Amino acid sequence: MAQFIADFPPTLGNDVSAGQHYMIIDSYESVNAITTGKKKLSSIGLYIPAGSLNTSYTGNYEGKEGASIAARTGAASGLMGGPGGGFSFSELASSIADKVVRGGLEAADSSGFISAGGNTPNNHMALVYKGPNSFRQHTFAFKFFPKNKNDSDTVRAIIEEFRRGTLPRMAGGASVISDPFFKSPRQHEIRFCKGGTGANAAGSENGYLFTIGTSVITNMQVNFDPQSVVGFHKDGSPVSVDLSLTFQEIKLQISQDNVSGQNLDLAGPIQQNQSLSATEQAESSRITKNLELGRPLSL
Repeated sequence: MAQFIADFPPTLGNDVSAGQHYMIIDSYESVNAITTGKKKLSSIGLYIPAGSLNTSYTGNYEGKEGASIAARTGAASGLMGGPGGGFSFSELASSIADKVVRGGLEAADSSGFISAGGNTPNNHMALVYKGPNSFRQHTFAFKFFPKNKNDSDTVRAIIEEFRRGTLPRMAGGASVISDPFFKSPRQHEIRFCKGGTGANAAGSENGYLFTIGTSVITNMQVNFDPQSVVGFHKDGSPVSVDLSLTFQEIKLQISQDNVSGQNLDLAGPIQQNQSLSATEQAESSRITKNLELGRPLSL
């Protein structure tokens, strides 16, 4: 199948002097849940809808009882054999005993007698990072107002292409009844560009905006009477069309710390500088004292 290429509006990205910005959505055949095929199936250039340039990053944390003790003693990392591990059994026994005592106090304090005195058992709570658990979503709502037949045909072709990229295929190419498996729909790459000539050229990616990872379309909505008024041109093409696409990334967002040296371990250098500063202060004090006592500086 030949690669589908289209821009809307047709002049998309041509006016470089005006700083026109746009987005390019490329689709590829899906190999599996995390791998994208190399063959590009389509490249569609569209204007950037108002209100769509937003993204989010979330942290998955959970309060855990006793986690502060584990963090302090290194019990958790030591048991897992991770970095910073190593703890004494007396520390572990102490933390276990503390938990047993605390549990007994909580049971004994069911009536709130101890709490009434201004004391309550210490649960040693800590906010524990649980790892990423959500894939980002981005929604784009386009409004098309075709001015002529060519515009209407382009909009229809773009909608059809996105429909193909949203729906699954049959693994063996047979019918739904006879084929035992579905193949995953297409995967998409989204870029925000400035100037250039839309999807027909590489364009100049806008480095000031956020990037979107490889995504799949999880929801596609098409409305052929967005104004709640049915209107058609003479050839039957709609006067206006609304298209809403929701993309969801297939990979979790990961920090680039340590990859390019952004997150350096400063503990060593800081300790080294503090030690050097202490040595310099001690030497300065020695010299001053020798001068006061009239001693040679070499002593």
